[in-house]
Amino acid sequence: MTLLAKRYAEAVYASAKAQGAVDTVAADLHAIQQNLAAPAAKALLTSPDVTPVERTAVLDKLVAGRHTLTKNLVGVLQHRRRLEVLFSIADAFTGQLMAERGEVEGVAESAYALSADELAALTTLAGRLSGKKVKLTAAVRAELLGGVRLRVGNVLYDGSLRASLDQLQHKLAQASV
Repeated sequence: MTLLAKRYAEAVYASAKAQGAVDTVAADLHAIQQNLAAPAAKALLTSPDVTPVERTAVLDKLVAGRHTLTKNLVGVLQHRRRLEVLFSIADAFTGQLMAERGEVEGVAESAYALSADELAALTTLAGRLSGKKVKLTAAVRAELLGGVRLRVGNVLYDGSLRASLDQLQHKLAQASV
């Protein structure tokens, strides 16, 4: 997420909140980001070989049926030649929404797939550690060997076997003989 995307997301969020359309605009931005996920779509919007008329036609199709704020945002980005912001604005908008609600995203990494009960327990633990409501997703990282590594926002809680072995190795290397 770029600083520019964050600034535009904050502005759109404030307008969407004032109009009571936060969820609608969030859905629109995520749909647009998914439509632009293909490399060909990115090239179409950022390539200097594409004429402004062709680019406008593509953008009109992209925002057809979307909320007025979403259409206006895309129009402003096109006018200011900052269409690259469209590739990360959905994440910035979601971050703004979650911050407003006192939520934070997190990842629970483990050496094996976590069950639903384990993930729920880790979500509760992450909420207590961070003091916020946590939306936790699971990821499998075989290199951890065992245990769990939690990333909540920008904080890392490492309880993995790999981290324990690394700490032990460091202590043994520092020990005097």
